[in-house]
Amino acid sequence: MMKQIKTLTKLQLQNLYGLNVFRYTKDKKKKQKAIGLSVVWALLIVMIAGYIGAAVFGYVYLGMEEIVPAYLIMLASMVILAFAIFKAGSVIFQENAYDILCSLPVSQTAIVVSRFLRMYVENLLLTLLVMVPGIVMYGVIVKPTLSFYLIGVVVTVFVPLIPITIATFFGALVTAISSHMKHKSLVSAALSVGLVIAVMAFTGTMSTMEEEFSVEMLQNMSEIVTQAIGDIYPPAIWLSNAMLKGDILIGFLCVLGGLAAFAVTVALISVKFHEICRGLYGTHAKHNYKMEQLKKTTVLGTLYKREMKRYFASSIYVQNTIVGPIMAIIFAVAVLGVGLDTIQQTMEIPIDIAGAVPVLLAGIFGMMTTTCTSISMEGKEWWIVKSLPIRTKDLLDSKLLFGLSLFLPFWFVAVILLIIALRPGVMELIWLVLLSLILIVFSQVFGLTINLKMPVFEWENEVDIVKQSASAAIGGLGGFVVILLCMVPVLLVPAEYSSLVKGALCVVFAVITWILYQKNNKVNLQELDAR
Repeated sequence: MMKQIKTLTKLQLQNLYGLNVFRYTKDKKKKQKAIGLSVVWALLIVMIAGYIGAAVFGYVYLGMEEIVPAYLIMLASMVILAFAIFKAGSVIFQENAYDILCSLPVSQTAIVVSRFLRMYVENLLLTLLVMVPGIVMYGVIVKPTLSFYLIGVVVTVFVPLIPITIATFFGALVTAISSHMKHKSLVSAALSVGLVIAVMAFTGTMSTMEEEFSVEMLQNMSEIVTQAIGDIYPPAIWLSNAMLKGDILIGFLCVLGGLAAFAVTVALISVKFHEICRGLYGTHAKHNYKMEQLKKTTVLGTLYKREMKRYFASSIYVQNTIVGPIMAIIFAVAVLGVGLDTIQQTMEIPIDIAGAVPVLLAGIFGMMTTTCTSISMEGKEWWIVKSLPIRTKDLLDSKLLFGLSLFLPFWFVAVILLIIALRPGVMELIWLVLLSLILIVFSQVFGLTINLKMPVFEWENEVDIVKQSASAAIGGLGGFVVILLCMVPVLLVPAEYSSLVKGALCVVFAVITWILYQKNNKVNLQELDAR
C-alpha cells in the first residue's frame, strides 16, 4: 500500500505547475515563456509577502501583537478554503487516467491518498506564502522565544489539513449528490456556488460588529479581534495559544484532531470512490432515437452551441466564472436594500463612490471572464478545431458571444436594481449603462487576447487551466485591475467634469477593445499551439 501511495503521489507531483514539461521540453519558446511566467509569479509572491509583512507590522505597532499568529493562521486557512472548495472534487475525482488506474492492481485507497497529498502540497505552498513572511516580521520586531518558532513550524505544517478536510468534505458531498443527477456539471456548479455564497454571507455577518466600535472599545481592540477570529475559525485561536504561551497540550490535541478528521475523510471517500467516479463518468444511452426534421444553422451558430455545451459540461469552469455575475447581483441588491451610503460607512470608505458605480459594477463582472481560458479549454480537441474549414473570426466570435450572452442577463438585472436604488439623472443613467457595458465587453476581449498569447492545450485537469494557468491569472485578474484603475480619475475629478471623464473612458476603451478584437481575428490558428 505505502509503495503504491508513494508511486502515485510522485506521479501527481511531477508535473505540478508544469515543472516536468519545463524540465524536459526541448522547445526554447516554451522554456522562455515559462521563465517569463516564473518572473511574474515571483513578483506576485514578493508583493503578497510585502502585504503580509506590512499587516503584521501594523498590528504590532498598534500594540496588538498577540493576535498576529491567530490572524496569520486564519488568513492562510481562509485562502486555502477559498481555493480548495472549488477544486477539491475535480482533483480527487479527476477523470484523467481513471480508466487506466482502475484496470491496474492499485488500491483505490492509494489513489485517493495520493490525490489528497497532492492537494496538501499545493496548499502547503500557499500556507508558507502567508505564514513565513508574517512570522519573520513578527520575530524581527517582537523577538519571541525559541519555542515560538519550533511550535510555529509544526503549526505551519498542520494548517492546511483542516481547510482541506472541510473543502474536500463539501466537495465530495457536492460531487456525490450531482453524480446521480442528469445534468451533473450544472448541479455540481450550482451546489458549489451556493456553498461559497453561504460562506461569504457567514463571514460577512462577522464584520457587522465594526459598527459598534467606540473610543472605549478601541482600547480593547485585541480582545475584539481575537473574539471575531475565534467566532470565524476557532482552531486559529487554539494554535495561536500554543505558539504564544507554549501550550503544547492544546496544540497537540488540535493537531491530532485535524489529522483524525483528515484520515476519516480519506477513509470515507476511499469507500465510495469508484461508485462516485462511475456516477460522474458513466453514460446511459436510451434507444428511443426518432428521426426529425433536420435543421441548418450558420457556422457561427454551430460554434456558439459547441461553446455552450463545453462550458456547461465543466462544473469547475462554471463555478469559477459565474461567481462574478452573482456577486454583481448581490452588490445591486445590497445597494437597493441598505443604500450606498450605509455600505460606504460600513466599509469606512472616506469618499463618495456613487459616481464610480458603473466602473465598480463592470469590475465585478471582469474578475474572471469565460474567454480568458476558453481557448485552453479546447485541450486535446484543438487539432479538430484546426482541421475545420472555419475562419479565426468565427471561432473567436463564438467564444465572445457566449461570454457576453452569459454575463449580460446578470448585468441587465443588476443595472435595473441599481437604477431603482440610486434613481440617477439622465447623464448618470447613460454612463451607468454605457460605461459598464463597454468595460464588460473590454474584459471579455482582453481575456481572449491573453489566452491567445498563452494557450495551454496539454493539461491533466480542468483545474490546472481554470484556476492555476497564467492566462486565468492575467486575463481574468488583469482585466479586473485595469477596470478598477478607471475608478481613480472618476473619483478624483470634480463633479462638473465627471461626465467628461466617463465619456473619455468610453471612447478610450471602445477603441482599445476594437483594436484588440481586430488583432485577435488575425491570429493563425494553425500556428497557435506552436507559440
